[in-house]
Amino acid sequence: MIYAHFMGMIAKSIFSQARLAVSALGLTAGVLLAQGSALAQAGVIDTTEPAPPAPGLFPGSRPMAPAASPEILEARSHILSKRWTDASKLIEAQLEKRPRDPQWRFLQSVLFAEIGKRSEAITVLELITEDFPELAEPYNNLAALYIEEGELHRARLLLERAVQNRPDYALAHENLGDVYARLAKQAYDRANKSRQPSPAAGIKLDYLEKMPALRSTRVLTNR
Repeated sequence: MIYAHFMGMIAKSIFSQARLAVSALGLTAGVLLAQGSALAQAGVIDTTEPAPPAPGLFPGSRPMAPAASPEILEARSHILSKRWTDASKLIEAQLEKRPRDPQWRFLQSVLFAEIGKRSEAITVLELITEDFPELAEPYNNLAALYIEEGELHRARLLLERAVQNRPDYALAHENLGDVYARLAKQAYDRANKSRQPSPAAGIKLDYLEKMPALRSTRVLTNR
């Protein structure tokens, strides 16, 4: 996948209208940085980076988001402009200085996902969730990558953890709703193809298949 919480003061990218090419369900949990991304069909992923959690926080409390550093802004600009080499050099240089920093690790996962290194992106995000389990955004992005792999049940669990960590996380709630709808569509499809198909299942399936897959291009910010 943010806003003015864990993820810092980083604006999101422009999202493509090509939300989902596989079906008309309109999943919004895929990996996307800009229009034309190779992973645009699956929807959106957070492109901002989590800030280090403040020590001594009570469960459910949230630290203030720090202002984005010039280096963070520069790395994001490189990624949005598809200057992969420049982004990689900057991110790697920063990670050499602070290898556990969740902000730079998060940006690294976004870069990996964008250039097609999906397994590397998954590995980075999984390690972030292990080191900083209180963050929400890494769970959202990890779910996005598993949706790309067709692992909807795993994605569901990750998104449920994301909204548990951050109840006001609108994007994760939307993505979770889309996953539920996709799972419902699969169930209704199986019911409709059974030996004794239910007319009601067919009506529900038809309704889900008519859900809009495309939405107007929009710019999401951290506000």
